[in-house]
Amino acid sequence: MPREATTVTVTVMILVLLGVLMVYSVCAVSEDLKSKPMIHLVYAMMGTVTMFVAARFDYHRLRDPLLFRCIVLASLALLALVLIPHFGIEVNNARRWLAFGGFRFQPSEFAKFALVLLLAVKLTDNEERIHTFFGGFLPPMLIAGLFAGMVLLENDLGVPAVMLGVSLIMFCIAGMRWRYLIVSVLSGIAAIGYLIQIAPHRAMRLTYFLDPWPFRDVRGGSYQLIQGLAAFAQGGLFGRGAGASLQKLYVPEAHNDFVFAPIGAEFGLAGTLAVVVLFAALCFAALRISMYAADRFGSLLAAGFGMLILLQAAFVMAVTTGIAPTKGLPLPFISYGGTALIVFMGLAGILVNIAAQAPDIEKKRRAAAA
Repeated sequence: MPREATTVTVTVMILVLLGVLMVYSVCAVSEDLKSKPMIHLVYAMMGTVTMFVAARFDYHRLRDPLLFRCIVLASLALLALVLIPHFGIEVNNARRWLAFGGFRFQPSEFAKFALVLLLAVKLTDNEERIHTFFGGFLPPMLIAGLFAGMVLLENDLGVPAVMLGVSLIMFCIAGMRWRYLIVSVLSGIAAIGYLIQIAPHRAMRLTYFLDPWPFRDVRGGSYQLIQGLAAFAQGGLFGRGAGASLQKLYVPEAHNDFVFAPIGAEFGLAGTLAVVVLFAALCFAALRISMYAADRFGSLLAAGFGMLILLQAAFVMAVTTGIAPTKGLPLPFISYGGTALIVFMGLAGILVNIAAQAPDIEKKRRAAAA
């Protein structure tokens, strides 16, 4: 499937280049952030190498028991290590990072890859028992719950929600019974409601989301959202031009969680819609790769990676535009951050490899028509 492989490669590189531009635009005007554009460029180069190496790596080897077990155990070990004082780095009351040689590493980003890989293996192995509760549904559900629960201990609700969302989509594609999926969704909604209720900071975020304007001053909880919305308003239809927006100076985390806002300010509605179209094209290519993959494992892997990228991108854009409560997550391929960028580009490389090994559908159609 050369067309889909090309679509994935081109869209990812466009998004990465846009990210490099936006990180430079936001950080170059701040004395505290002026070193970040060069660091991000290094991350982008490392991610590009990772993507092209992954594109040449036979994805079937990921199903090797020794390899995928090492990946999963390493991921769980890192998630546990980040919770230990003096190892995990705490920022804004959340312990989510490890430091290696001066660089920060976020284990939850690697855990997303490990979860999708493990679910793809288990759902493929349990294909004949997929309709049963104990053999088909319960084991992968416990796996998803374990990963999401460990990330939740880091005081992070956004990543577990994305993890469980991707897991449920993979369960649906694998052919699980709808009643199991419906019960899972309802249970998840109830769990999220309970977690919001018992955590004052989450309850306050929900309050800011429902009515942000009383909290719009610099000390208020909706300051970030209000400034982000102002950036979209300033951009208008075609934006102020690359680097020309001043509103980005007032948007907290404009190079990271809220990078979609300065895109709106500098490139306007046209620019933000172009980003949406790029993510939609990438998702569509991933779904076609999943549909025509050479085997069930490749199909589930492609679907999981494609949905992971789509759900996280959609969630970040919804948060930035005030459609969802504020929650810190990086916009795939664009936001500043080495771990997320390198991992997502690695996932894109695996998608390219799955597409390269899929049967050439167009060639078969032309042969049949002739």
